[in-house]
This record gives sequence, C-alpha cells and structure tokens, in this order.
Amino acid sequence: MKTKYERILWLILTILFVTLIIKMTNLPSAYGFWFPFILSSLFCLVAIGIGGIIMAGLLKAVLNYEIKFWNLFSITSLIITTGLHVYFHYPPLKIIVPNNFAGEVTLVVDPNNKKTLIIDSDGTGYITESIYSNSSGDKKPNVYFQNGEKISENRIVGYDSLFFYGRGNYNGKYTLKFEIKRE
Repeated sequence: MKTKYERILWLILTILFVTLIIKMTNLPSAYGFWFPFILSSLFCLVAIGIGGIIMAGLLKAVLNYEIKFWNLFSITSLIITTGLHVYFHYPPLKIIVPNNFAGEVTLVVDPNNKKTLIIDSDGTGYITESIYSNSSGDKKPNVYFQNGEKISENRIVGYDSLFFYGRGNYNGKYTLKFEIKRE
C-alpha cells in the first residue's frame, strides 16, 4: 500500500512529465504536431525511465538504507524531469531589426557585446558567448521592428527542421543564423 508521501511524489512526477512533453511539443518543428509529440514522448520516457532506473539502481547499491527501489526511482526521475524542464526553459531571444527588414539575420559572437540584440541594415547583430552556448538552437526568437511591431512567427524561418538556428563562422567568429521572409 502506498503512503501519502509516495502518492504525492508520483503525482508531482506525473505533472512534471506531462508539462515537459507539452513544453517539448511547442518547440518549432517543420513536422507539424504529431511527429514532435511522439518523438518528445519517446525521448522523455527513455531519458526519465531508463535514466531513473539506472540512477535508482546505483543509489540502491551504494546506499544501504531500507528505501524501496520504486521510491528511489521516483526521486531520481523527479530530479531528471526537473533538469529537463530547466534545460528547455531558456526563454527565446528578443531581437530588434530595422523597419521593413527582410533577409538573412546573422548573430555574431562578440565578447564585448552588452546583450543588445539590435540588427543593422545588413542583417548582422552581435551576441555574447553565453547566448551562443546557451541557445540550444530550438527556439524561435521574438523579433520586433524598431517601431515596436512584432514580426509574425510565420515570417521567421529557421535553417533546420530539428534546430532553429543555422550555425556558422563570420570572420573567424561563431554565428547563429535565421531568415526573415517578406510579407
């Protein structure tokens, strides 16, 4: 019989698991809704299920406490799920482009940048190394014209069906790339 503590732990794990799948299906994809939903569900089941079993087994072997395996599994799975939530939580970038801009946007890594993501008329902007390394490449940025008008998401096009940003080099510096289509 499960205790109140065990039920609450499994309820929290279930809620976090479902919200993680929802969060992952909302990532940009060229494959519609069902493919990312199935892929996200499988990824979560494998990462949380197998990872939780391995970690719980290791903890059970290392610790000589009288803790049930499934309680350890739920605790380690909760930790893995929370970690995945944090990983997929990074908010999208806010980028400002010149009014009526259309074309390729290149975000160049510049260590002297103060996180001002303002794009010039050539489509070049500057980002910090931390923005480059923390952008998992899967989220569309929020792009605005200088007059404050938000550009519709269907005009903002990524370079890959799995990851939004294209990656490259510009004068020996790392870059992230995407395109803004004309209306």
